[in-house]
Amino acid sequence: MYCVKCGVRLQDGVNRCPLCNTPVWNPEQPEAEHGYSDHYPGAHKESNRPFSVAMTVISVMAIAVILTVCFRLYGELNWGGYAIGGIGLLYVVAVLPNWFRHPPIEVFVPVDHAAAALYVLFICLKTGGNWFMSFAFPVILVSCLLITATACLLKHVRGGRLFILGGFLLGLGGFTVLIEFFAHLAFGVPMFLWSVYSLIVFAAAGSFLLLAGTVPSLREALERRFFF
Repeated sequence: MYCVKCGVRLQDGVNRCPLCNTPVWNPEQPEAEHGYSDHYPGAHKESNRPFSVAMTVISVMAIAVILTVCFRLYGELNWGGYAIGGIGLLYVVAVLPNWFRHPPIEVFVPVDHAAAALYVLFICLKTGGNWFMSFAFPVILVSCLLITATACLLKHVRGGRLFILGGFLLGLGGFTVLIEFFAHLAFGVPMFLWSVYSLIVFAAAGSFLLLAGTVPSLREALERRFFF
């Protein structure tokens, strides 16, 4: 006997699935003996508003303390810019989506990357470097495109998740090579010091998922095991 929701094999005599807690339905048992209601409660999602408010207050207080300390001790922002920028980046990534009941991932992934790009640009300008356009910006841009495309496909395309994840891993392997390539252009780092190893690992994992998507038995096993 198998669970009607997740498909896991069940032992005889159990009343609920040990994995997803779904009540066991036995097709050989008369319907009157089930005792289950035909009405199911709708999905309930607790509001994240208290968390968002608390983290906003904490972030504002932390920024106020940093500004006070820096201007009292140094008469300027000094190291406080790095700390405030880090707090802002963390707020955008971890807190801002919680203000929305259903945050659109296709919007917030680019927003997160834009916030990261601004923070890295600040560091580059503050340290007098000239590596933002030659290294940081193209790396962040490619990362944004890869993750946004994968997230949109997983959200809007029904089925084929193994193919999507397999393609993502292949793209991730190529992305590591691009990182080393941009580092080579910006800093003169020799090519293929480490990216070739990550490329092999990600390519192997991605190829396995693509192969699994074409083999029904393997696909079903992975879908049941990892809830794809």
